[in-house]
Amino acid sequence: MISVLAYFCFHPWIWRTDSHQTAGASVLLDTTSDFLLVVDYGAFAATPEQYPETSFSLAWLNTLQQEIGPVSLLDAQQFLDVDLSKYRCLILTRSASGHSTWLPKVRSFLERGGTVVMEMPEGELRALASADGKGGIRQAQNITYLSGVGGEYMEALAGLNLSNMTQIAGSAGPLDESTTWMTIDGVPVVYSKSYALGTVITVDFNYGMLLTSLQQGRPMDDFKIRNVTGTSDIETMDLAVREHVAFPLADILERFLIYGVLNESMPVVTFWPFFDGLDGALIVSHREEGLGDAAVWMPEYEATFKATSTLFATYPLAFSDEGLEKLLQSHAEPGLLFDIQADERSRAKEPVGLFKFSPVWRLLNVEEQAEGMKAVLPEKTPLLSAQSRDGIWHAHYTHAFRTLASAGFRADASYRSPSDAPGYGFSTGFPFMPIDTNGQMFNILEFPVLFPDMTEAAQAEVLAQYLTASEKAHHEVISVSFEPGAFARDPKAETFETWQSVYRMASEHRHWITSILSYFRFSRARFSSELKTRVVEMSNSHNKKMQVIRIETLAPEAGMYVTVPKKLGTWNYSDTRRGVQRVREEGVLADSLQTRQVSLFGYERVLVPLTKGFNAIDVIYE
Repeated sequence: MISVLAYFCFHPWIWRTDSHQTAGASVLLDTTSDFLLVVDYGAFAATPEQYPETSFSLAWLNTLQQEIGPVSLLDAQQFLDVDLSKYRCLILTRSASGHSTWLPKVRSFLERGGTVVMEMPEGELRALASADGKGGIRQAQNITYLSGVGGEYMEALAGLNLSNMTQIAGSAGPLDESTTWMTIDGVPVVYSKSYALGTVITVDFNYGMLLTSLQQGRPMDDFKIRNVTGTSDIETMDLAVREHVAFPLADILERFLIYGVLNESMPVVTFWPFFDGLDGALIVSHREEGLGDAAVWMPEYEATFKATSTLFATYPLAFSDEGLEKLLQSHAEPGLLFDIQADERSRAKEPVGLFKFSPVWRLLNVEEQAEGMKAVLPEKTPLLSAQSRDGIWHAHYTHAFRTLASAGFRADASYRSPSDAPGYGFSTGFPFMPIDTNGQMFNILEFPVLFPDMTEAAQAEVLAQYLTASEKAHHEVISVSFEPGAFARDPKAETFETWQSVYRMASEHRHWITSILSYFRFSRARFSSELKTRVVEMSNSHNKKMQVIRIETLAPEAGMYVTVPKKLGTWNYSDTRRGVQRVREEGVLADSLQTRQVSLFGYERVLVPLTKGFNAIDVIYE
């Protein structure tokens, strides 16, 4: 008996319990905004058999929130009751572009000067101002033209293999008197046409599917993840697009639609996605990997120049009370470095036995890891962020997200580019909300890690190129990850100097050095803000005509900015003025603001500072 007990102490039996899962849920948003996004939840398949059968309509929400900020989201069942006069732009996603009974209301909206975007419309809505679609729905191959996009951006997009990533609606020919903005395989897939005082923009490809495939990754048709890396485990990098990682392709497409296409029919005013008008964000995280108190020195160093970061720690925590207190005093965010496929390698386990005899070890599921960590953290300390240890993921496309949702996490940084190919492996640096197989959305922001193992000077040189491009044109969120234990295992001067150089480069390139929690809160403030605009024609004191964008916005946080176009057709940006409130509608506001010009992939914009609270702003074009 003693020998049996001794055997099991050295070779314990592993007891495992599965985590609970929470599926994606419906999203409804009623904000003060120029934009109304419509989806038809009734058209979503709860259990589609194959990936292409998923409804990707909610992917549009990622685009609008990332690029614009506040947007209203409506279920199709309420569409006939909504007052469209409150909006300037109506987006009918693929799930909501086939309702013939909506035609009179949509037509009336256009006659008042509104802009309507329709994704792969059908029936009478297609006949409103879209090509015939007689070519049917077919698989796409390559992007062949984007108006105004050239050079290396177009080359990268043209080299993207769209097979199994989207579908297009073919037509016999382009619509008369329409403007073609984008073609796939030579077929017009984004085109616009005037209707009365308004404009109809047709998106004749499954934009939501393409965006999701790029950002969230493309599984096999049965929703299983293909093991691309060939390791013994499924990893998040198995979902990464391994080609063309130098450019955020998804963001180029999003900004093309917003600033290249939509802005031509209506001046688009957007909330800038970075604090204090900075040119980008560097999100820093660390992997504690059981190091405990010895891992705190990195966040403590960052605190000396008022930067913040996220420290992902395994549970059970290896920190002493003193070490945990030092971590929180440095204003670092504690996050959970979780084991999702817990096995004998997992740190997330506890012995079951008497005294020193532990013949059984119980593996803790993700919920138990989260609850255990929350119990150790001081009261009111948020546990918002998670990251999968070693990037290990579930073999099913969305089961890991369902597990995180059930455990109550609101942000995740498990998606990471391959270490040998750092960069935009998921076609974006911006956090996005994943979509479940049922077409619904997880209330989780996924933060892709562009540089998962920053240890060598050569990697820092690549990061410097990304920061330069971000400052000048890309304006991105760039996430980097460090492991404090790497310095202990291999204490080379190069590793230490590389780590310190990252902060210096980020500051030099006007990037906000921050944690996942801080960026999450700022993003939520953007999404929940208010933004209403209208364009009027006025005369100045010399009786010279001018165009004015009148902006009324509520900024919930300090350090927020909006962007406006540098040109309105043939009108050039002249001045920006702000007042507490508008008393005289016939006159522009008096106080001039100091603005700054930025370029977003070649789209010229003007940054306008806001004060916390209500802002009334006039942007003048002459």
